[in-house]
Amino acid sequence: MKLSTIKKALVLTFGLSAAMAMAEPFKVVTTFTVIQDIAQNVAGDKATVESITKPGAEIHDYQPTPKDIVKAQKADLVLWNGMNLERWFERFFENVKGKPAVVVTEASPNADYRR
Repeated sequence: MKLSTIKKALVLTFGLSAAMAMAEPFKVVTTFTVIQDIAQNVAGDKATVESITKPGAEIHDYQPTPKDIVKAQKADLVLWNGMNLERWFERFFENVKGKPAVVVTEASPNADYRR
């Protein structure tokens, strides 16, 4: 589990490094606004970060639009929460080919989420 998280972190790190050398900013798409805020604070001005869902949207049963798929296809990285919060995401991501996706809750494998 930790090795997988390390690999994902390396993808993100090298992706951000490559983006800094490019003219266009690194594009990150998240499944909801809390992850968007976290990612934007981490990336600073090195990336543009956009959420698929809008503030206050029902995350569990969100119905992605074709526009959402296009947004994710144009991204360099897709971040999602996991833990069955976005029940729609895995089916949605089948339509987004060749983009790395990171489950942010896997970054803390020892955290007890049942509290």
